[in-house]
Amino acid sequence: MQVDKRIIESSLVKKGFIRDEATHHTYFYHEYNGKRTGISTYTSHGDKIKTYVNPLLSMMKRQLKLDNLYQIVDLFKCPMSEKEYNQILKEKGLLK
Repeated sequence: MQVDKRIIESSLVKKGFIRDEATHHTYFYHEYNGKRTGISTYTSHGDKIKTYVNPLLSMMKRQLKLDNLYQIVDLFKCPMSEKEYNQILKEKGLLK
C-alpha cells in the first residue's frame, strides 16, 4: 500500500487535525470538541519521502490508534469520514 504525502496532509486537516510546522516535521494534532485528544502523527518536511509505504503507514496507524493498514488508507483517501474516525476512537474509549 502507498499514499502520497500531499494526500495524507490534506486529508488529516479535513478530518479535524490541527497542522503545526514548528519543527523539522509537520505535526498533526487531533482535536475533538475543541480540545486536543493526545492523538497525533507527523510527516517529514524533506523532499526525500513523497510517498508513504507500509512501514511508515504502519507507524502512523499506531499513532492514530487504528487497527490495520486498510483503515489508515481509508482515513487518508477519504472513504472514512471524520465522524467515522471519531466513532472508532470512542469505541476504543479514547474519546468521551
